[in-house]
Amino acid sequence: MWRLFKRFFASKQKETFETEERKHNPFNLDLGTRSGFEAKQLLETVTQPERLKMYADAVRRLPMPSALWDEYQRLSRAGASNRKLSSIIKGDPVLSAQILKVVNAPAFGLRKPIVDLNRAISHLGNNLVRSIVAKHCFSQVIPQMRGAYNLTDLWKHGMAVSALAEVVSKHIPKCEAKTAAAIGLFHDIGRMGLNFVKTERQPIMFNHEKGILVHEAERFGCTHVEVGCIFAEHWNLPEKIQQGILWHHHPGAADKQVVPESIRAEVFAVYIADLLAKHLEFSGGNASKTLPHESYAPLLPKTTLYDLMQNKTISKELWRINCIDF
Repeated sequence: MWRLFKRFFASKQKETFETEERKHNPFNLDLGTRSGFEAKQLLETVTQPERLKMYADAVRRLPMPSALWDEYQRLSRAGASNRKLSSIIKGDPVLSAQILKVVNAPAFGLRKPIVDLNRAISHLGNNLVRSIVAKHCFSQVIPQMRGAYNLTDLWKHGMAVSALAEVVSKHIPKCEAKTAAAIGLFHDIGRMGLNFVKTERQPIMFNHEKGILVHEAERFGCTHVEVGCIFAEHWNLPEKIQQGILWHHHPGAADKQVVPESIRAEVFAVYIADLLAKHLEFSGGNASKTLPHESYAPLLPKTTLYDLMQNKTISKELWRINCIDF
């Protein structure tokens, strides 16, 4: 009798679990309730090889970022103390002043100003400090050209997606938060390269059905994903960041099996972070929004996009970064 009861109880548990699993709809965000628009992210683009070569040649003529970036990355990966990190940053007075300016902004709610770089790093957190260091180092080697995209807005959008990806990663099984944050920071860096060549075609009306990648291919002859991969390779960014740049649009259009398993969770975290940043009207990203492909639903087992949008940490991070004045 006891064995029969155990079997019955187990079957009911399984049935309840399967029912709840079927009911769980993580992608429950109404994309029409805010600014921007819902669009299809079709991946089939027609690249013009000669134009892509123009952008590639322009990128490859850029110098490498300062040695400070490599040293900071090395120490950060090794888990160095804030004191050690601050000793590296102190070698660049402009960067040091920038970090102190950020930490003392009203958005960070200090009662007394912080004048010590070590304390500033501790208060801002490693992810935000890394974003500021990256923006400082890479901005020195990226020409400040007027073009289709505003560079300051792009950096702030990358910083926002980086911060949100770190938050979102906690809800995705086996997702490496640091990797997701790093991909988030650089995911749209290719847009900066699309400013380099002034011989773009005449402006083309955005077609919602085709999506942003097709629009870029028609306007520039290539996409920011392709140019971003050239940037990442030229600057020897880690392999996972290169892969993240390559795949960061795929969760909105294709089955999850298309993205390599080794980077899938992190790419998904970045995609959600980017979607939330745009839906919460943070400037810098493209205006089109697309829910993730249904195959990604199991990667968000215990929360939903709507719940994440209501997350106070998400709102706080966006507000803090929006208040940063470069």
